[in-house]
Amino acid sequence: MLQELREDYGRYSTKRPTLMRMAAKAVANAGFRAMVLYRVGHACRKRRLRVLAALCERLMHHLCHCWISTTAEIGAGFLIAHVCGLVIGGGTVLGRNCDVRHNVTFGGNFNKQDAEGRQFPTLGDHVSVSTGAVILGPIRIGSHSVIGANSVVTRDVPENVIAAG
Repeated sequence: MLQELREDYGRYSTKRPTLMRMAAKAVANAGFRAMVLYRVGHACRKRRLRVLAALCERLMHHLCHCWISTTAEIGAGFLIAHVCGLVIGGGTVLGRNCDVRHNVTFGGNFNKQDAEGRQFPTLGDHVSVSTGAVILGPIRIGSHSVIGANSVVTRDVPENVIAAG
């Protein structure tokens, strides 16, 4: 968990990640604060401390104005540029070094499942998702892709593609 937090911090600051700098960044930056609460909640969820994980989710909702489920899998180096309105559903998988803007939703489509039984999206590494995008269902977004502002994505997107509209 600490290594992932260090990599997350590295996306918010160029300074060396000390505990004091990370604490100060968590106080000053709502996106990093949300990631700290997610990482702690996710670690609690893995250790079957469900009440503590749920508490982290509620704190995140009230302190950061976003909802990131602690059952989601988020790779290290995650950057939330503007935290307000962000929703990441429980089965979502995000790769390393993804960027997300405000009012983005990663949600399930409960009428559809992929071959593995997943109902939520899976994103590769280095994916950028712009403001207001909605990504729904058991789809895959390839690495190094960009999802344009206010796009609604319901189909797979290959690697190195810009999807907009």
